[in-house]
Amino acid sequence: MRFALCGMASILLMGLPGCGGGAAGPGLEMIPVTGTAKLDGKPLAAATVLFNPLPGTKGNGGYGVTDAEGKFTLTDYQEVPGCPPGDYAVTFTKITQPDGSPIPPGAQRGEVGMEEQIPKVYTVFAPQAVVTSAKVKGPTSSFDFVLDSKLRPPPGLFPR
Repeated sequence: MRFALCGMASILLMGLPGCGGGAAGPGLEMIPVTGTAKLDGKPLAAATVLFNPLPGTKGNGGYGVTDAEGKFTLTDYQEVPGCPPGDYAVTFTKITQPDGSPIPPGAQRGEVGMEEQIPKVYTVFAPQAVVTSAKVKGPTSSFDFVLDSKLRPPPGLFPR
């Protein structure tokens, strides 16, 4: 299950090269990052939390997959724990079958009708209209995100 979600997150993120200040590597400080995510007051289980670096933040950000209680721990895209210090737009994704059940391993979209379960306002990374943000700083950072399914998108998030 975690592999399938991480794989989907990786596919989604392949389209984001150049959004950050460069790849992780020697000399790039990594801050341990943990947190929780809730949707409408309930733990958001089996969702991917993505920290997308904003201008001026080094590295490519990080991601984590929530457990049954909505808890996550970030790693970078080379599976190094944490993410670099800086400012991030935080997005969320949870792709399931239409009935909300997990995607079977190796399934294709046309075979199972995959659907995003998170409101669109939280799934889009748009630096001009950040909905959820985080400032990562040492020695550790922890965040509690509370998503509201009725939240209206800010102007500019969904260009016409």
